[in-house]
Amino acid sequence: MKNFIAIISSAVLIVSFSGCEGKNFGLGNISMPKMSVPSFDMSNKVLDRKLPTVQNLKIESSISEVALEWKPMRERHIAGYRIFRNNDDGGYSLIKTISDPYAAHYTDKNTNQHKYSRYMVSTYTEDGRVSLPKKISIQKMAKSIDPVPYIAAVSGLPNRVKVLWRIHPDHRVTGYVIQRLDLNTKTWVNIKEINKRLSVEFIDTTVSPGTTYSYRILAKTEDGVYSRASSVATGKSKLLPPPIIGLMATTNFPKRVELIWKKSPQTDIHHYNIYASNFADSMFSLIAKTRSTSYIDKFDEDGAIRFYRVTAVDVDGLESSKGTKPVKGMTLGYLVPPVITSARIINNKVELKWENKDNRTASYTIYKSFWNGWKIKKIKIVGFNGTTFVDPKINPDTDYTYYVKAVDKNGIVSEKSRSINVQIEGKTKKSKSWF
Repeated sequence: MKNFIAIISSAVLIVSFSGCEGKNFGLGNISMPKMSVPSFDMSNKVLDRKLPTVQNLKIESSISEVALEWKPMRERHIAGYRIFRNNDDGGYSLIKTISDPYAAHYTDKNTNQHKYSRYMVSTYTEDGRVSLPKKISIQKMAKSIDPVPYIAAVSGLPNRVKVLWRIHPDHRVTGYVIQRLDLNTKTWVNIKEINKRLSVEFIDTTVSPGTTYSYRILAKTEDGVYSRASSVATGKSKLLPPPIIGLMATTNFPKRVELIWKKSPQTDIHHYNIYASNFADSMFSLIAKTRSTSYIDKFDEDGAIRFYRVTAVDVDGLESSKGTKPVKGMTLGYLVPPVITSARIINNKVELKWENKDNRTASYTIYKSFWNGWKIKKIKIVGFNGTTFVDPKINPDTDYTYYVKAVDKNGIVSEKSRSINVQIEGKTKKSKSWF
């Protein structure tokens, strides 16, 4: 009998529970606002229509915060409150769970109240039941921050653009964010934050000469609220001086290279920089500065070669491009040495003949050497004109060596000609030539 009663009781309970579920917890039969899952996670909560709902729900807002207030619950089975805010999907997301039934306030950090203006609050119990939510919306939003009223950009400054604006009239503003339009991505990028309301100047030094940049400003409050962007101001830093043109370097002066170039058309040029290198494709070093349009580079050697570049520098220190093709300069080189054509003894005299191989030749230097006892004696005859030399100063039994060098009007000397030996008859012992 007892078993029969137990079976009947169990069946009644199953039927009762199923009916209760259809009336109180069937989500398809309840008119609810759209929820987002899992933010409003009903898989772990059971909606109970009989649970008391939040009473006297109120809302207040500032420019960065939204405050919710309600009458605290005194029922023992209420464990706390669940707070929701509308989301980007058109539903609601759970933003806070308050696990104290005596709580009656919650402040939400909300700096975009025009978009997120709707809230819901529901109660819940420890065993996972939740009440129907109470909805509320912001009715009167705090006045937003107006854009910065004025902005300007100063152009023509060297390696910089100055951005100016007016002090924002709203005393809630504590600073500004300066944005610059990225030239590649065409997006606005924060380049500077200023945390003083009365500071109204920024100098952008991360610019390229002659490039135009766009700027705008956002005002900001201490609690992170930003105004709409200001109007756009454009500025351009000062152009570099134009490259030097007409640069020429000489190749026909002894021990010097003279440089000349055209005067820069820019009126505020302060000086010119001269750069030089031993190779056209090597590093160039600064060797001089001048305010003239010419320069003399002096050398201690003949036939020296150098490559040159010249740049213009203005009063602000801006320098024109060094990328122009260098010019080659050279000091006057060595002469081509003469060629000895004959050397013979005529009437006890040595006759030496040669051919001139360089039209720059102005005279010759003749070199003569011979053994004098145990020493070699050397004789140099300078300023000789002509291409035939007769030497009467010879001794028998002596071996003479001769060679010739050409000399131009600047004193530049050629390499020596080939050496030639002349042996005088009657010589009892031959001597080895040292040349």
